[in-house]
Amino acid sequence: MSACIFIASNLPLPEFLPSKDYPVEINIDTGMINDGGADENYFLKDFTDVRSYTNKNYGVYLEWNYTDGRAAQIVEYIKTALQKSDNIEFWHVWLDCYEFENRPFIHKQTVSLDKLTIEHIKEIDNAVIWNTPDKIYPERSSFYCLTIIR
Repeated sequence: MSACIFIASNLPLPEFLPSKDYPVEINIDTGMINDGGADENYFLKDFTDVRSYTNKNYGVYLEWNYTDGRAAQIVEYIKTALQKSDNIEFWHVWLDCYEFENRPFIHKQTVSLDKLTIEHIKEIDNAVIWNTPDKIYPERSSFYCLTIIR
């Protein structure tokens, strides 16, 4: 399976696609991936499994390599979504099925919209799910949820 970053809401969330194609260059020798670097070069796509992670009904998942410019656009996206909703959740999870005994530990934080910064987005994006499991439950992975309220 793989890691997934998504935004969840009780109201439908619009998808976002870049306005043009950007080249993706992969250098196997150096392990570098270059996605063109343009801030609008990311995707928000419908996340049909949102109910597996939250009680929200709608979600979009991110396909991106983090940049501060892209994070700023996600902050604006969340601001727009919060015009019609009381709260939005920003998640970083591992896509998989879990038994009760090994379910992930969920780290939750809440921030008001007027305090939301790109640093919050960066923190969730950089959160490590498997390499530093929760110290209380070392055999379990960690999921991260930032709730943004109006």
